[in-house]
Amino acid sequence: TCTVENKPTLSTAEITSITSISAISGGTITDEGSGEVTERGVCWNTYPSPTLNDNKTIDGSGIGSFTSLITGLSNNNKYYVRAYATNYSGTSYGDEKTFTTSAEEQIIADHTAVDNFSKIPANYIAEVKKMLVGFVGESHAYGFVSGLDALEKLMSDYACNIGIGEMPTSSYLRVNNGPNVGEAEWFTWKAYPEGSQPSAGQFIKGLISEYHIQGHPFSVIGFGWCWDMVGLAVTGGESDPDPVYGCRFWGSCEGGPDGDLGWGLDEEDFALSGNRVCLDTYLTATQEYIDYCAENGYTTKVVFTTGPVDGGGGGYFRGEKGYQGYLKNERIREYVRADESRILFDYADILSYDDDGKITTTAWNGHTYPVCTTANEYPILDAHISRVGEIRLAKATWWMLARMAGWDGN
Repeated sequence: TCTVENKPTLSTAEITSITSISAISGGTITDEGSGEVTERGVCWNTYPSPTLNDNKTIDGSGIGSFTSLITGLSNNNKYYVRAYATNYSGTSYGDEKTFTTSAEEQIIADHTAVDNFSKIPANYIAEVKKMLVGFVGESHAYGFVSGLDALEKLMSDYACNIGIGEMPTSSYLRVNNGPNVGEAEWFTWKAYPEGSQPSAGQFIKGLISEYHIQGHPFSVIGFGWCWDMVGLAVTGGESDPDPVYGCRFWGSCEGGPDGDLGWGLDEEDFALSGNRVCLDTYLTATQEYIDYCAENGYTTKVVFTTGPVDGGGGGYFRGEKGYQGYLKNERIREYVRADESRILFDYADILSYDDDGKITTTAWNGHTYPVCTTANEYPILDAHISRVGEIRLAKATWWMLARMAGWDGN
C-alpha cells in the first residue's frame, strides 16, 4: 500500500483598495489536502507566476478565507499576484490576478508636508496664486487664515490676501475669511432621517454654488474643526465606556437631532451616547459635498480634515477626552485612505510635530497618542495655538495646494 500526499486547494481573492504603493488581496483555502495548512498568504512580483521566492505575506494557517495587505509597491506598475498555501506535502498556488498601481500618491497633508514645503517649485507657487482656499469653521479655523498671513510676512514669495469672495487673480493666494460655520452647518444635519433634515444641510452646498455662480469659485474648501470632538461628556459623563476602546465619548453636536450630546465613532455607539450624530456623520456629509460638486460640474475640491490636539484651558485633548478624540481622528484617516481620490488635511498630525521632527505624545489608560507640542501651542493666540503652529498649518496648506495644482511632490 502507499499513501497519496495532496497539496492544498485554494483560490486567489480579487484585488481591492489599490493605491500607488499598496493593495489588498487574500485567498480562500477549500481543501487542506493531506495535512494541515501551516502557512498561507499571497506572493507577488512584476512578472507572471510569482512564487514564495518572490515577495510574499504570511497570513496565518488553516483552512478558510484570509486577507492579505500587499505593501512596498511602486506607483504606475503592473503586478501579478497568487495566493499560496503550504502543508506537509508542499506549496500550492491559487489562480493568478493582476493589477496596476495608481500613477500618483494620494494627497495627504500631514507633518511631512511641512518638512517638504521648501521643495515646492516656483511654477507651482505661481499656480497656487490662482486659487481660492477656505477652511470654514469657528475659532480654530482662524489659525489657517492667520498662519497664511504670517507666512507671507516671513517669506514674500508666498503672497496671499485675506478677504471674502474675491475675484480671480494670479498675484496671490486668495484666503477666504469666513463664514463662521460650526458643526450644525457642516455635518450634524446629516444625522436626521432623510426627508426631515434641517435647512442647515443646504448651507455648504449653497455656499459652494454661490461662489461658483458669482465667478469666484472655491478651489478648495474644508471644515476647520474647533473642540467639536471633545466638548461635552457623554450623557453628563455617566455613560458606560465603549466595550471595544474602553473610553467614553465626548463631543459637541449643535443642531443634532438628539440635542447637544457627546458622540461616538459610528451608529453602534448610539447605545452609549443616545446621540445619532457620530464621526461617520461628518464623513458622509463631507462625501456628499464632494459628490455634489461632481454632479454639478464644479471644480471645487472638498477636503477632509482632522481636529485640534491642543489642550485648551480645559485640557480638552488630554486624558480620556483626548484619547477618544485621537480615535476619531484615526477614523477620518482610515476613511480617506480607503479611496485615493479623497484628500486629507491632517491638522492634528501637523501640530503633533515640532519643526525639528520630534513628536509629542501623552497617555491614558495604557494608550499612547499624539498631542500638540508645546511650541505649536504656546503662547496661545486667538486660534488656540501659537504663531509657530499657525505657520506650520500655512506651510502644509501651500504644499497641499501645489500638489492639487499638479506638482508630484518631488
